[in-house]
Amino acid sequence: MKQFTDLFTEFLMKAIVMTEEAVAQGPESEYNYEIFTENRERLIGVLDQIGQNIEWNEVKAEIKDETSKRIDYLKSLDEKLVVQLQAYKDDVQKKIESTHRNHTAVKGYNLTDVK
Repeated sequence: MKQFTDLFTEFLMKAIVMTEEAVAQGPESEYNYEIFTENRERLIGVLDQIGQNIEWNEVKAEIKDETSKRIDYLKSLDEKLVVQLQAYKDDVQKKIESTHRNHTAVKGYNLTDVK
């Protein structure tokens, strides 16, 4: 039983470290979010499988509390990351709209007649 809880804690900490790194890098960096999401998805899948093998009612209250706090921290990191990515998406959308608008405005000019 202790092996599974230790393994669960280890993988949970790996997920936290990965997410902290993604949040710290910020969406405008060269950080590869595709690889991050693939690895994280696998890690969460492993956590789920390990968690199913743990008899949580037999785990000490302190360990449950600590695990719960770590899970809550991971959720807060997820929320930060989603907010960062949403803001970045909105910014990119505005830039695309502006570029399209400028392109459309310039489209009518015939530059071959300019001397």
